[in-house]
Amino acid sequence: MKSAPDVSNMAELLLRASAQVSGTLTVRLRPLGLQVDEMRVLRALKSETGRSMGGLAEDLVISGPTLTKMVDRLVSNNLAYRAQDPEDRRRVRLYLTADGEEIAGKAERIAAGYQSELARNFDDDPQLRRMLGLLLDTIR
Repeated sequence: MKSAPDVSNMAELLLRASAQVSGTLTVRLRPLGLQVDEMRVLRALKSETGRSMGGLAEDLVISGPTLTKMVDRLVSNNLAYRAQDPEDRRRVRLYLTADGEEIAGKAERIAAGYQSELARNFDDDPQLRRMLGLLLDTIR
């Protein structure tokens, strides 16, 4: 039998909510062969033409070594590729392949469907979104 979470412990509530959201998305992304953070990388790459590893790590709050392993997997699965930065030859940028674009689109539809479910459960509460955004800004 599950015990009720301690609602006075905000950190624990956030950890539980994060684990639940991540677990649900993990199951739904499994047919695409993606992990949640890989989906987040593909989404970030889809929104821009080429990204630096450092910028991705910072924006997605993923450690450099973890991101490198993830990107290695995306590259080996032909979802992304690395290329020299056209403006600074010392830097490498990451881009989506055509397959990566296709998988990113499918993953985005899965994530959007889950987002719709969450929004329905919370009546798409703008105050909740604002508070979560404020929380993230505060703890950065």
